[in-house]
Amino acid sequence: VFIDSYYDLIVANYVDMNNGDAVYTVLTHLKDLGFSKIGYVGSETQTRNFALRKKAFHENMDYLGLPVKNEHVLSIGSTVTSAYDDSLKALSNQPPLAEAYFCANDVMAYGFARALKEKGYKIPQDISIVGFDNLPMSATLDPSLTTIDVSKRKIGSMAVTVLDELLNADGSLPAVKVQVGAELITRASTAPKKTK
Repeated sequence: VFIDSYYDLIVANYVDMNNGDAVYTVLTHLKDLGFSKIGYVGSETQTRNFALRKKAFHENMDYLGLPVKNEHVLSIGSTVTSAYDDSLKALSNQPPLAEAYFCANDVMAYGFARALKEKGYKIPQDISIVGFDNLPMSATLDPSLTTIDVSKRKIGSMAVTVLDELLNADGSLPAVKVQVGAELITRASTAPKKTK
């Protein structure tokens, strides 16, 4: 039983998070707050989840009828230091910014938010931000980070259930591919769009 991975053409048992549904949840939250200019902060670091979240961002923006502008899609490092440094460089070029950003994980959201604040932007008054992973630090950031929580306990529990069925089956069983949904944890980094 493979956890946190999924391959369409390899016959095996998988229990994975549903990145597509999670990103859709983020984007509908931001759209419901009144935002139409939504950006994406990701990384070129080669991880499957980053690639899936970026793909889901583009697909779901299209599905929701929201345009994606190239200048609103940023690529930064995936560590705290590189996320901050790369965000600062990107913001130094004074690009036109989106009204809200979905960040591919909480670490990038932290670095991006820190750089925004250093450039004089207020979160969420000027720009709303959503992360992914619900890391412990997300609740203690200033402002606290709205983020996606995927239950590791649920993924583990489902994996044990699949494994138990495999071990106790009288014969072979067909492979299963389970995707676990996510929950949006709403905190202070998002707020309704200000009307002018």
